[in-house]
Amino acid sequence: MNQPTVSQRLAQLRSQMAEHRLDAYIATNYDPHASEYSAAHWLARQWITGFTGSAGEAVILPEGGGLWTDGRYYIQAEEQLSGSGLDLFKARLPETPSIPQWLADTLPSQSRIGVDGRTISYHFYLSLQAAVAGKGIDIVLTHDLIGAVWADRPARPATPVFNHPLKYAGLTTAQKLSQVRQLMSQDSVDELLVSTLDDVMWALNIRGGDTLYSPISESYLLLSETHATLFIDLQKLPTDVAAHLETQGVTCQPYEEIATALSGLAAGRHFRCCDLHTDALLVSKLPDTVTLSHRLSYFTELKAIKNETELCNMKESLRLDGIAMVKFMHWLDQQVPGGSVTELNAEQQLQAFRSQQPTYIGDSFRTIAGFAAHGAKMHYAADIESNANVDEPNFFLVDSGGQYLGGTTDITRTFSFGQLSEQQRTDYTLVLKAVIRLTQTRFLKGSTGANLDIMARGVLWQHGIDYKCGTGHGVGLCLNVHEGPQNFSQSHKEVALEPNMVITNEPGVYREGEYGVRIENIMQVVECEETEFGAFYGFETLTLAPIATQALDLEMLDNTEKQWLNTYHAQVYAVLNEALTLQERNWLQTATAPV
Repeated sequence: MNQPTVSQRLAQLRSQMAEHRLDAYIATNYDPHASEYSAAHWLARQWITGFTGSAGEAVILPEGGGLWTDGRYYIQAEEQLSGSGLDLFKARLPETPSIPQWLADTLPSQSRIGVDGRTISYHFYLSLQAAVAGKGIDIVLTHDLIGAVWADRPARPATPVFNHPLKYAGLTTAQKLSQVRQLMSQDSVDELLVSTLDDVMWALNIRGGDTLYSPISESYLLLSETHATLFIDLQKLPTDVAAHLETQGVTCQPYEEIATALSGLAAGRHFRCCDLHTDALLVSKLPDTVTLSHRLSYFTELKAIKNETELCNMKESLRLDGIAMVKFMHWLDQQVPGGSVTELNAEQQLQAFRSQQPTYIGDSFRTIAGFAAHGAKMHYAADIESNANVDEPNFFLVDSGGQYLGGTTDITRTFSFGQLSEQQRTDYTLVLKAVIRLTQTRFLKGSTGANLDIMARGVLWQHGIDYKCGTGHGVGLCLNVHEGPQNFSQSHKEVALEPNMVITNEPGVYREGEYGVRIENIMQVVECEETEFGAFYGFETLTLAPIATQALDLEMLDNTEKQWLNTYHAQVYAVLNEALTLQERNWLQTATAPV
């Protein structure tokens, strides 16, 4: 069966819009939980526009429309939208209007905006409502128009969940629920809806398989002082998982019953949810007699600070990942000179090395293996048509990660196998300097990622270079590779960094049409000292893998930076060498030799 083209899909959608008297239709890739990586069933924006990036929303008009995505995907989006008639809106730039602003400015009064209300958050709905206020514009949440024209839409996932043992979790479900109930009591919250999937999984010490890259499962947790109920497709709930949850005080009901449970809440109850991760259609089911408040989930905040058991397991997972990375790097050095390495077979080989490690269950995201100009696309994914041979004259950027029962990993290394230009060597060295500068930063308690982003980015700014993404993000524990609330970015999310948070450090240089350079490590926030001026924190690097040194301009590194690199490489060798073959060990010894 031939797949309809993007133009044909848009024509079918516009026919549905006309039938339902809609003047605009919003398409997202979000499931009802606003997950970053949704199951294939929910990838409506991708299907209707042809744009495959993980971030972005589309607005379809009877004629034209647009796609909003961030700086990681500008290049990719321009290519994939070509010929669709949809404009690219570069989100997060000052001159780019948000979707609500653009719709308010574009649509005439009395228009009707349609959307599958399950696929937009309550937060987005409120911003849309505020933007069009006073124009008599209706927002209709009940139309899944793309579902009506997507003939071979994948079914919703049905993979069973499984218990995540206490030896990895460190705390029982009952202990976690008790912690949150204390916080609810302090805030006078009667009913808490947990809709963020990684929060549900973490709270209940279970994991799922709804997506390729994150072990989550579509579900809700409704918590009060006296009850805890998991709403999930009961076909996905094995007997042993249900029995264990019962011992922790958790009952289970069918997924779709959550709407009934919310609509039946007693008058006067204080109900709280996270407006960023609860869908607008579900919130509309709440009775008017219930008091509604919204904030970031308590579980999100608790989950961000790893307990000692989690940290121990995270470090072991990064050790296993480091072994796989060294095997991969050794393989690259052997195979690239013979001309047999491509982006795709490099990705496959790295996955094979990871799969040899105990407790590995899958990749944490689609590997970005970008040679030369492909490396400038921050979230590039090779396919048969784009698959490039990796040869000597340019950079090969590989950003990858694994899911292990004890932790989630995310690492980027940039390789080169031949003579580089002065600009290339400068760019590579600047990126390493940025990594080192942020790693060595000490900061006062209460500092946020927004405060510290400049420590890495500023190294590049001094040379007139910037990157259109954040510098780092939190990382889950056998959960989402991008985990909040902490991050390094220029956004205004003022979340203080606290001891035992883990966060990536990944500045880069991306020269469109030429190459990309990125180096990424995972770090742990640690306590340093307390003086009369306050408590000071710093970072400990947890990632264990060599950083290529042949591309460096050593004249650009000062003695402190060289010392940091040499100390780091000595640690990498000491921790990993015994798990390697003699040939791999000899290679690692050379790769980590002092500069």
